[in-house]
Amino acid sequence: MEKKNKMRKIGNLFKQIVQFENLYYSFKMAMKGTGKNKSTTRFFFHLENELILLQKELQNETYQPGDYRFFKIYDPKERLIAVAPFRDRVVHHAIVNILTPVYERCFIYDSYATRPDKGTHIAIKRAQKYVRRWKWYLKSDIEKYFENVNHDILMNILKKKLKEKSLLNLLEKIIRNVPDKKGIPIGNLTSQFLANVYLNPFDHELKDHKRIPAYLRFMDDFVLFADSKEYLKRLKLEIESYLMKHLAINIKQSVTCIHRCSHGLNFLGMRIFPNYIRIKRENRRRCIKKIKKKINVYEQSLTQQPLYDDPETIQSIECIISHMNYFCPNIKIWNF
Repeated sequence: MEKKNKMRKIGNLFKQIVQFENLYYSFKMAMKGTGKNKSTTRFFFHLENELILLQKELQNETYQPGDYRFFKIYDPKERLIAVAPFRDRVVHHAIVNILTPVYERCFIYDSYATRPDKGTHIAIKRAQKYVRRWKWYLKSDIEKYFENVNHDILMNILKKKLKEKSLLNLLEKIIRNVPDKKGIPIGNLTSQFLANVYLNPFDHELKDHKRIPAYLRFMDDFVLFADSKEYLKRLKLEIESYLMKHLAINIKQSVTCIHRCSHGLNFLGMRIFPNYIRIKRENRRRCIKKIKKKINVYEQSLTQQPLYDDPETIQSIECIISHMNYFCPNIKIWNF
């Protein structure tokens, strides 16, 4: 009975996406953290007309997404980030606002990232619970995941849940609006959402068919726990076969490993042990480097603002450490 409910198609969603109230709310969400560039301020200045025009284009199915602006970041590895035009970001929020409740009902419990109340720290806490319970773990992630998402497979997955052709056409326009006609761009809200949708069949394969009791995934990073090393070795081969056959993706062999839980699990920037959690050494070094850089800028008077007036870096590091201390209240944090 449960499987039938998962496969039931949902309709009457496109109308909710293109409602003016949803588009206005999506505009406010898209504005958060956005700089005052030319396209954003123009959209804001002509807000009502822009939203009405966008609504008409969506309703008439004449809407076409614009070109991305690309740039690279190094944190710590190189990533190519895509920035959609502002009006497209409004559409992305409008879609995700409505589709999130639909897919929340069919995502597994232990799927994390870009989900309500399913962030990094909750995933780390859950991982430690499994580390305490099981003897071995298999950890891996997907080789160039966002770059290798297959458009046809993704559309077929969406068609199993979504009924309306107008909604599927809109999603397909966004999905296929990439230069290489393959993959989904890092940086899009819709890409983050669809990345979870794409791996949802894999999640259910492990939980429903393989009956894996302890498994969690954070975007394309995943960990399975068991009491048998040989069992995890066999499972690794089955996972490789399933991912290639059904999703046309591969695991990253260089980071795939099977280890004892008592030796610690590297996951989401942390080193997780049964009784305590540490920041990974390389992440700790990077945090210290960022703090020293801020201090040097302040001491050399290269900025007129004091250090505490530009607190994002310091606050983010404090947040990481405070959550680690919360998971491990009896362990003192070392001094920097």
